[in-house]
Amino acid sequence: MTGTTLRGNVYANAIEALTELAARNGAVPSIQEIADHMGVCRDRIDQLFPSIQHLLVAMAESAMMVLNQTLIDCVAAARRDDPVAQFLAIANGYVEWAHRHPREFRIVGSMPAGNFEGNERLMRYEASIHELMNRLLQRAQASGLIARDQDLVTFVSVAHTFAYGVASKMLLGDLARWNPGSSDIEAARTNMRVFILHLLRPSGQAVA
Repeated sequence: MTGTTLRGNVYANAIEALTELAARNGAVPSIQEIADHMGVCRDRIDQLFPSIQHLLVAMAESAMMVLNQTLIDCVAAARRDDPVAQFLAIANGYVEWAHRHPREFRIVGSMPAGNFEGNERLMRYEASIHELMNRLLQRAQASGLIARDQDLVTFVSVAHTFAYGVASKMLLGDLARWNPGSSDIEAARTNMRVFILHLLRPSGQAVA
């Protein structure tokens, strides 16, 4: 990308350039550095992104859109008659997304709550994910696969927190040593599966 005039979309290429530069040393680049990397005048980027913060938000929006599509594809590939298997597919999809897009994962995860909640697009993407998770769990309850008194709202909240922690440890390279014989991503998948199946109580099983 360096030193070439872009033929494509400046908006999308600026996000890509931000991701590439940030991945090199973990630091957020300046708008000028991004323009230099893209081989365009800074004014072209300034017209779309008044500051680096605006570009970071755009990056987060793009990342959340990719996450949504990744989860939808994973659910579609799972057994259609097994909502628990589809829920596990969401967990695997989240791990895969974090593994493929580590910088985006960190930026989305580190956004202050006020900034995230103040962005309509980000909230819409998040709501879509929560709706999908809740819908699958409700189907599992209706089918008798999990207890009818399972607190689904709390479970989704806890599952999200656990998944974020697992993905973070995976990206630090700190899971494999706790799971001998597994790579970090394999360990992440295993940990998510064990966690979900342990907390989703089968129908008829009392709370411990």
